[in-house]
Amino acid sequence: MKKLKNIFKILLMIININLVVALIVSFNFPDVLVSNITKETIKNYKEPNIIINSDPTDTSDIVTTDDEEINKILQSEEVQGLVKDYINKTLSSIDDPSELENIDFESDAIEYIKDNKEKIENATGIEITDETLKKARQTLHQKEINNVVKQNIRNTSNNMTKGDKKVIRGYIKFISPTCRIILMCIMLVNLFLLFIINRSLTKLLNYIGITLLVGGIETIILSICVDIIISSRTNLTDFNASLLLKPSIIISMTGLLLIIVYYLKRKGKKYE
Repeated sequence: MKKLKNIFKILLMIININLVVALIVSFNFPDVLVSNITKETIKNYKEPNIIINSDPTDTSDIVTTDDEEINKILQSEEVQGLVKDYINKTLSSIDDPSELENIDFESDAIEYIKDNKEKIENATGIEITDETLKKARQTLHQKEINNVVKQNIRNTSNNMTKGDKKVIRGYIKFISPTCRIILMCIMLVNLFLLFIINRSLTKLLNYIGITLLVGGIETIILSICVDIIISSRTNLTDFNASLLLKPSIIISMTGLLLIIVYYLKRKGKKYE
């Protein structure tokens, strides 16, 4: 009976360790994706001029800027938030074509400029007036940018296999709040079972510590493996999953701290 209990405890801990890994990835991989897409955009950026005027023959509103300034804009939290939003919208639209109706890049781009007016002005050195925004909106409308974005998503969807779409569907579910809540609930149930088996909060503290420590270390190893695999097997030679490292290290250190607390409490009881 004792042997079965120990096997059951080990099984629950293994499940929880993998749940920790899954939660770290679910919460942080979207940021990894955004960061690398931004990096690729910067890497492939060729045009050093920003054209504000809708008339290409009028050079009065052409602003020359260098890559560093463009990089600052692209790497800002606001742009990354916009990129993340459009990655999610794109993936959702590939999975469900009816989601295309929710895409309005023209309005989102203008709203982005309005919300980050001061930052863009500082980076480009020009004043963004209401007239500038009006010209920008006209330019986007004339180029039918909404139709271009939607058609690109349709083309991507048409070129994908059923297997590719299943992967995207799985990814969307994996990073959804519902999935995260389910994973956390399973973990809490497992911890409750461990408490029932041991009848000790102190031992439970140790189990939580081991789970977090091993789960964090596993995610660190996973992020390194992802870097190597993607860099060696795709054109994304600069792919970097290091954004997974920080939360993984924090989780590991938290786990180590809990283990130390457990052993200090245990040692204290011996002296009593």
